[in-house]
Amino acid sequence: MFKRALTVFVCLLLGVAVLCGCAGNGDQPGYEYEASDSPETSDAPSTNNGYQSGTVDTSGIPEVKGKITFSYPAETPAKQNAADAFIKAFNSKYPNVTVECDYGYNVSNARLRIQAGNIGDVFYTTEGSVYNLAVTENALMNLSYYADAFSIDRDDVYSSVYDAGVIDDELYYVARDFSQMIMFFNRDAVNAANVSQYVQDGWNWSTFLEVCETVTNSHYYGAYIDLLYDPVFVPLLNAKVGRDAWYDTTTQKVNLTAPGTADAIADLIAAHKSGFINLGWGSSSEDFANKEPVFRQMVYIQAEVYGQTCDLNSIDWEMIHLPLANKVGNSAFGFGTSGFCVSKQTRNPNAAAAFALFCYTREGQCAFNNQVGGSVPVLKSLKNEGFWQHEGDFEYNWEHKNWSSCVYRADEFAVPGQLQSILPDAVADTFEDAWRDKIKEVINGTLELEQAMQEIEQITNQKWASLKK
Repeated sequence: MFKRALTVFVCLLLGVAVLCGCAGNGDQPGYEYEASDSPETSDAPSTNNGYQSGTVDTSGIPEVKGKITFSYPAETPAKQNAADAFIKAFNSKYPNVTVECDYGYNVSNARLRIQAGNIGDVFYTTEGSVYNLAVTENALMNLSYYADAFSIDRDDVYSSVYDAGVIDDELYYVARDFSQMIMFFNRDAVNAANVSQYVQDGWNWSTFLEVCETVTNSHYYGAYIDLLYDPVFVPLLNAKVGRDAWYDTTTQKVNLTAPGTADAIADLIAAHKSGFINLGWGSSSEDFANKEPVFRQMVYIQAEVYGQTCDLNSIDWEMIHLPLANKVGNSAFGFGTSGFCVSKQTRNPNAAAAFALFCYTREGQCAFNNQVGGSVPVLKSLKNEGFWQHEGDFEYNWEHKNWSSCVYRADEFAVPGQLQSILPDAVADTFEDAWRDKIKEVINGTLELEQAMQEIEQITNQKWASLKK
């Protein structure tokens, strides 16, 4: 049954939610746990910077007991209730663990907390922070051994979601939830334009553009798409050239000028200039003012606000996956996750790892995502479960909406939406800044797209090259 009572106030986040956080292990970050006689593993903690020392005992099933601190940004009662439910479910499986909650955690202070040695044993973050935390800060414990020891079924986790926590074949991050970019749309407007037969699962890019043009009139324009937002433009760079073909972490270069790379971007800009897709910049006063979009990008959590708004105005609405690339194999849907890492400073690696990896169990997923503020489960075995699809939601009668769009072909086409998930932080930041500056110029008609792509590529590659020196 649907247990997550709807709330009118929901934070609107375009893409993956911005996460907060940090917590303490107390005043003794130099705690040293007993080393075993087993060989050192790659997840053995370092002996400097106040981190734990010794080796992880890999001689058998880890004993899970003792105390851990959980740093989580419980800014609202709903978020705290979700975390409390997760802890309760965890304690049902591991009754000998005491979880102390640091609900005042703030992710903006995470680095300082790590350096001070008082970050929580387990703390909340997003997949976009993992590379920096694991490699640059050297602050995370390797969870690969524990994933095997606790018999985590990695095949049940959407592959891209699991891989978002993996660096150099080792696991450092466990996703709590999953938010794939989808489309929310006004079904009344689609029906009025007689194009409902085209807005079906499996639709592609060409169909989407044609539908957007057809539904545009004096009251509506086709779609609102934020082209400056990573989870939107990153997948579009795959559309003609294939998955991840536009960057290479081995040669440490991006390639935005190969034939076809910018074609989907060009399509959107042309549609914007024609007045049927609003990219958020340029000519909006004339072509988009006083109109509403028929389609708009969103993630799962935003359906509650958009859906309630339509319901209050007696507008029928629905959801659908983002259009596939015309060459289906090149399709990509940007996603984001939030989840947990284990601090390398932990006093209790067994219990901390068990707590984080509990996110990859059915019990953990149901506990956290069956609450207000929950999201889409990361386990494929839960994709048809009613607890996240508003089953029994008789107040709003949403259980028959197309919730499956949130996981449509996710194992094939979901890709990390944040550049920080695929590029070093400094390179990603440089790319984002250049993209926003140059694409705004293109949208406003002061720069050609081809030239913009050349300049973004050059600026990004210069930054990447500078990191080698």
